[in-house]
Amino acid sequence: MDAPTPAEVDRKAQEYHALKDAVSKAMQAAKEAQIPLDQLKDELIELVRSFGSAHAEKSKILHGVTQEVMVTFGLSVSIDAAAVERFRVALAESGQSRLCAKIFEKTIRWSLMPDSATTIKSSKLSKPLLALYSQCEVIKPRSPSLIVRGAGA
Repeated sequence: MDAPTPAEVDRKAQEYHALKDAVSKAMQAAKEAQIPLDQLKDELIELVRSFGSAHAEKSKILHGVTQEVMVTFGLSVSIDAAAVERFRVALAESGQSRLCAKIFEKTIRWSLMPDSATTIKSSKLSKPLLALYSQCEVIKPRSPSLIVRGAGA
C-alpha cells in the first residue's frame, strides 16, 4: 500500500465528515420521529386500558374495522435477597426455624420457596416477622406491551 497523497487525505477526511454529518442528521430525525410514535403508543395503551375487552389473562383488546389493538399488562416479581436473609435470621431467632425448610430453598443465597406465602398465612407469626417477610418480594409493574395488527392477521 502506497502512502496517500495530501489530496487523497483531504478527500477521505471530507468524505468522513460528510458521512458523519449525514449519520448525525439521520439519528436526530429518528429521535424526532420517535416522539410522536411514543405518544401514539401511550394513547393506544390508554384507549385499550379504558375501553378494551378482556382478551387473555392480563390482556385486553380493542377492535377497529380492519385493525385491532391488544395490550398485555403484567407485573415483575423479584426477590430481595437481603430482606430474605433478615427474615430467615429473625425466624431462627424467634424459635420459628422449623418453618425455614418449608419457606426457603437454599442456593448460594437464601430465596423464598414458590409456596412460601401459603406457609406464612397459616403460621402465627408476630407483626415484626410478617413485616420482614413482606419486604422479601419486590413487585414492579412491567411496561405494557402493545401489538397493532390487521383484524385478519
